[in-house]
Formats: sequence, C-alpha cells, structure tokens
Amino acid sequence: MHFDGGIRSGQDVIKALALGAHSTYIGRAFLYGLGAMGEAGVTRCLEIIRKELDVTMALCGLRDIKAVDEKILVGGRAGALQRLAAAT
Repeated sequence: MHFDGGIRSGQDVIKALALGAHSTYIGRAFLYGLGAMGEAGVTRCLEIIRKELDVTMALCGLRDIKAVDEKILVGGRAGALQRLAAAT
C-alpha cells in the first residue's frame, strides 16, 4: 500500500508506515520547498523530513525503519484508524 495525502513531516511518515504503508508521497511539502526556494528548497524540505523521521524513530526507541509497526501507535492500528476517521 502507498500512502498519499497529508504527509507533511517525518512524524506523518512514521504513522503511515505503522498503519501498513510500504511507502509515502510528500508532494505538498516538496512543492512548498520548490515554490519557496527552487531546487534548494526541495533539498531543504527533504532534509527536514529526514531529520524529523530520525528524531521520531529515536523517540520510539527504533533504529531501523523496517522495525516500525503498529505497536508505536496509541491504541494500536484500530485506535489510530478510528481517530483518523473521526478527524475527517
């Protein structure tokens, strides 16, 4: 499964992976960087998301992206999906 939409931070990437995504798309963040600073903005955007991803993984006690699973979500996958449904 690919996760598209709503990915704006490294935390969003971790949540999507924990919900079962194999990959995520970051189009909006990418475009914000492009519009603000061109190619350098895209590079900076990717650096920020990568740093957020690293920090979030460390706070979850993880060292490998392959170790991300639903255990990091409050209430597990079912609880996260209920919160997502309630927010929309």
